[in-house]
Amino acid sequence: MHSNKTISFATVFLFFILIGCEDEAKTTKWYRDHPDELKTVYDKCQKTGSASENCKHANEAHYQIKQLNAPTPDLNNLEE
Repeated sequence: MHSNKTISFATVFLFFILIGCEDEAKTTKWYRDHPDELKTVYDKCQKTGSASENCKHANEAHYQIKQLNAPTPDLNNLEE
């Protein structure tokens, strides 16, 4: 009985250690301010299809940067 408690405690303890080892998610703003890291993480996320917080923020930062250079449509001169 004592060994079952020890095994259970060790399992829970290791679980929390592994969770604590994950990298803290960077913000979208952080990725916008660090384009080299953005490129690395964005490319990795595109290859793996990961939906981690870092991937979500890198995807959003990539989208925002692309929108900075996007042309603005002129709705006054639409062709029919």
